[in-house]
Amino acid sequence: MAGFINQGKLDELLFKADILSVAGSYVNLIKAGSLYKAICPFHNEKTPSLIITPSKGLFHCFGCGAGGNAINFIMKIENLSFIESVKLLSERYSVDIDFDGDKKSAEEAKAKKRLYELNKDAANLFYMNLKSSQSAIDYIKKRGLDKEIVKQFGIGYAKNEWNDLINNLLKKGYTKSEFLKSGLCIKSAKNDNIYDKFRDRVIFPIQDVAGKVIGFGGRIINSKDTPKYLNTSETEIFVKGRHLYNLNRAKFHCKDYLILVEGYMDVVGLASAGIENAVASLGTAFTRYQANLIKQYTNTVYLSYDSDSAGISAAMKNAQLLDDMALDAKIIILKDAKDPDEFVAKFGGEKFLSLLNSAVDVYIFRIIALKRSFKDGLASDESKSKFAGGAIKIIQEIPDSIRVEQYMEYIAKASGIAKGILRQQLEKNKQKEPLGAKLQTAKKESIKQGPITAQEKIINILSNNSEIYQKYKNKIKNLEFNEGILKDIIEFIIIAYDSEKKFNPSEYISLLNDENDIQYISKILLDDKFTDESKLQGYINVISVDNINMRIKEKKSVYNNALKCSDISAANEALMQINSLKRAVDLIKGGAI
Repeated sequence: MAGFINQGKLDELLFKADILSVAGSYVNLIKAGSLYKAICPFHNEKTPSLIITPSKGLFHCFGCGAGGNAINFIMKIENLSFIESVKLLSERYSVDIDFDGDKKSAEEAKAKKRLYELNKDAANLFYMNLKSSQSAIDYIKKRGLDKEIVKQFGIGYAKNEWNDLINNLLKKGYTKSEFLKSGLCIKSAKNDNIYDKFRDRVIFPIQDVAGKVIGFGGRIINSKDTPKYLNTSETEIFVKGRHLYNLNRAKFHCKDYLILVEGYMDVVGLASAGIENAVASLGTAFTRYQANLIKQYTNTVYLSYDSDSAGISAAMKNAQLLDDMALDAKIIILKDAKDPDEFVAKFGGEKFLSLLNSAVDVYIFRIIALKRSFKDGLASDESKSKFAGGAIKIIQEIPDSIRVEQYMEYIAKASGIAKGILRQQLEKNKQKEPLGAKLQTAKKESIKQGPITAQEKIINILSNNSEIYQKYKNKIKNLEFNEGILKDIIEFIIIAYDSEKKFNPSEYISLLNDENDIQYISKILLDDKFTDESKLQGYINVISVDNINMRIKEKKSVYNNALKCSDISAANEALMQINSLKRAVDLIKGGAI
């Protein structure tokens, strides 16, 4: 529900309704160094186990696991919904939640206004440039875009010149400093000269949900150029993980659902076919921020990504994130086309919309993918058994018993194995593997593995220290965190620090909807045992070794398959890669890294 209220207003509310003040009006607080303790009001106890950390705006009970920020505290103690809790606190602390926008200093507001104006003028220039470039016009026609669509999206062209944009906009009074802040130019490594970032590219203006131009995406028209797509650098008004391309228009056409696609041309191509409720992420991993943006306008999302392995993987990951946030997310399965743009160009908009009827949620999609991995089409008893066992593992972490029953029906039909037997296996799995895929609850801590603990400790250390992040950021960015809440929060921290902003634990908590996630993350952020920077490199090494071991496992599978197929060349290549990865592990364990 956090997405229905301007995040800036939530931040203001949480600043004024600080956790110490809110909790202190319900429980007796005992100061303990920089922390406060209290008898937890959410379960019966005699010894204080509720910890409050004012600096982070969070509370956590190490007895019952309750945790979160001031809003979560009110929700739990007053038994109110999120909206009701926000209203209660806004009245108590005199915060107008209907006010849109943050109170910025006059100087900051003026600087942002100039950036918006510069981007708008740049968009106009790019749009005018398109009319004078035959190569760009030919490209637009080749992609099947008419004048109305070009106008609707403000599609333009950056000339194949070093200073066209700069020279034109300097005449309008913009300064060199403003250009550097806009992300539209690049500074020379040799001197103080600046030059245009976009050259000989079709330009897609990126607008925020209010319709203000905040950045640009540029696509090559010459196949020899690289990269294929280039985005404006992140700026004070443009953080890729916090916006969605075309949401400013799609929001007027999404009564029932939004369509989430990968790229600008997918959005524009669908619009050309009369489908105007498509949005795209902006050249970065789909984030919880973007999911919350969607949640402001609809509860149903159809994902239509590229039909290659990378697109399928991204669709599953993002559908899972949306599903975890209580959105109805379904994946469209494309056939005979590599992406939505190509599909509607071949078959039209109506045919594309007909695919919505056969779209499936992330769990069914994963089960279908598993089924297709059996080359015999589940003809043998062995493959049916293996399929059923794998499918049960996919659904065993789902808390909703009604959904599980629906999936059981599907698995039973596909495998020919009775639901009763499947249900018995599900119960056995739960008894054997109490640790969930996301490690969501505080009760699971006793059986956590080394890499998981290392990830938690890195998150704890970085959560309150951007300087440490800057020292280690290259190493941190190379680490692969576990899918789910741990990966989500480290990405959130990275986005904040790379945008030169503070990571606000309370703000992050306000974006979470799952109670288990809130409790789990609150505990990680509040644990004062993890704050030793001197051990950070050790934690990085633990995760690095785990990541490499996973790659070794994958390469071993490639090696074994190659041997089965008598492909000696492929087997030797895989073996060389395995040995190289093992040497990397030895270097890390030997302290060379």
